[in-house]
Amino acid sequence: MSTRSSSNVTPSRRTVLQASLASALTAVAGPGRAATPFFKLYMMIPNNQPARMVWGTLAAAQMSRIGIDVVSSFAPFTVIGPRRAKGDGKTHVDGGWDCYLERYLYSSIKPSPYALFGSTEMPPNGQNFYYVDDKEIDRSLRAVDSSLNEADRLKAYHDFEKRWYDIQPMTILFYPQDVVAVNPKLKGFDATTYTPTFYPQPERWTIEGAGADATAAFASWQPPSSLIPMYSIGYSDSNVFGPAYNRLYEYKSWEDKTLVPALATGHTMSADGKHWVVTLRQGVKWHSGEEFTAEDVKFTWDTMMNKAYGSQLQAVCARVFGDTSAYKVTGKHEITVDLPTYSIDFLNTLMGAFAIMPAHAYKDIKPEALRSHVASTWLGSYTVKTSDGKSFTARGAVGTGPWIPMGFDPARKAYGFKRNEAYWKPHTGNVKTFYVVNINGTDSVLSALKAGEIDAHDPMYDIGPVVSTIDPKWGKVLTFDSYKWQHICYNLKHPVFGLGIETPLGKSDPSRAAEAAAYIRQAISHAMPREQIVKEIAGGYGNPGTVPMAWSAPEYDHDLLKPIAYDLDLARKYMEKAGYVY
Repeated sequence: MSTRSSSNVTPSRRTVLQASLASALTAVAGPGRAATPFFKLYMMIPNNQPARMVWGTLAAAQMSRIGIDVVSSFAPFTVIGPRRAKGDGKTHVDGGWDCYLERYLYSSIKPSPYALFGSTEMPPNGQNFYYVDDKEIDRSLRAVDSSLNEADRLKAYHDFEKRWYDIQPMTILFYPQDVVAVNPKLKGFDATTYTPTFYPQPERWTIEGAGADATAAFASWQPPSSLIPMYSIGYSDSNVFGPAYNRLYEYKSWEDKTLVPALATGHTMSADGKHWVVTLRQGVKWHSGEEFTAEDVKFTWDTMMNKAYGSQLQAVCARVFGDTSAYKVTGKHEITVDLPTYSIDFLNTLMGAFAIMPAHAYKDIKPEALRSHVASTWLGSYTVKTSDGKSFTARGAVGTGPWIPMGFDPARKAYGFKRNEAYWKPHTGNVKTFYVVNINGTDSVLSALKAGEIDAHDPMYDIGPVVSTIDPKWGKVLTFDSYKWQHICYNLKHPVFGLGIETPLGKSDPSRAAEAAAYIRQAISHAMPREQIVKEIAGGYGNPGTVPMAWSAPEYDHDLLKPIAYDLDLARKYMEKAGYVY
């Protein structure tokens, strides 16, 4: 973590980005487009991140330079999400999608590419929204997931990276740094929040001079889609539900990314990695006062495994467990698991990234009703009965976490929390009331920080290019390695750049259709001015991208993954390899 600050110049975010785009377009000027476009592509650019809207516009312009007719539009994820989640592979004109931009990450700090790119993880019950279906990638992902030996696993990661680098299933543009500004009086904000395993952690916050009963507010750009953990791992959802729940294991800190016990106290594992006995923490209470037991863990896994609930995490659970007979309660605070084969995702993802849900509070909610229930929307209240005959009025999630939800305030656009005084580990800060506030726009969030209306915000505001406008008297700028990447996603069932069957090469020789599609994606990749995007649009906060692996992760093969050259002539040669003629 580092701090940066600068002068008091105050151009608007839009002014800065417009200048950045103009500069970038000038810098990357090159050969003109084909006289007649070779094919049409619809690109959806999410409208919730200003800088991404700029490099999305630039990316569309660059594609046109190599003969692709790009129809781009700014769209919210409420539009993009349903199109990509259907799982039918249809193109944009048929109600699906062709291409969109995304900022993404793995569910755990230990990279788990199988869950995103394995051919068994397709939607609607998996997260491979892109339809990556490549035998070599699958082979390497299985080895990553099943290797007990660290050296074997590292080789498998590198095999995955090499194959990805060669066929470019997506265009990885760059690895961003997370840049946020906080109240200078705020102490204890020591981790980036845009990852499912690191939520805002106000139980650690101290606001200097605020006494023992401080109130804090955190800004999140986009309203959540669902506040049931198994329905989303996105930042807009986890920013809100994260403080209410716990996982079996958690990370010690952002600096020390070591898994440590949380609701679990430990586990044993057999030599072959299949047999596990997980011991659970005793004395933990749900917000309702009900005792946390192994039945809650079983309920959580049962619910995620049940396709009727429609969780996008169902596929990874089914891959790891096989079926629900793999785990059983063997004591009030013990659960025993027999996996069909060892999986790294059991510890790192299922136990280290997914929150545990309360059986007593959620078990009677029908699958078709869960997404619209108060437990998911935090609108209104509902009554939870406990085993001792008492009643608890819930205004959102019922968790074991450090913060008890107080519901959503529509007038304030804020989700409220009060401190859980019965939390199983001590609060170390002075914050007793906490809000997550939805604020749209970088200028708006910085104005709110300057006015003292918020104390911190998530990284989606992309303040990097405007840090010079932040006076250190009201804003302390922090930078973090994000462990994420920004990429252009492709529907790999698209007949041109996904399957290749509608390319000239694919039509003349169907056995080479997939090869032709890869040529097109390689062409697009070489048409992207990554260094210019990082420098001119991201404010220098990042590194040019190659593959979906965090730049600073130990698994990233820096010897293999050389920068992808920006070269329009080379891009055109790849288009010609696919059979197109300029």
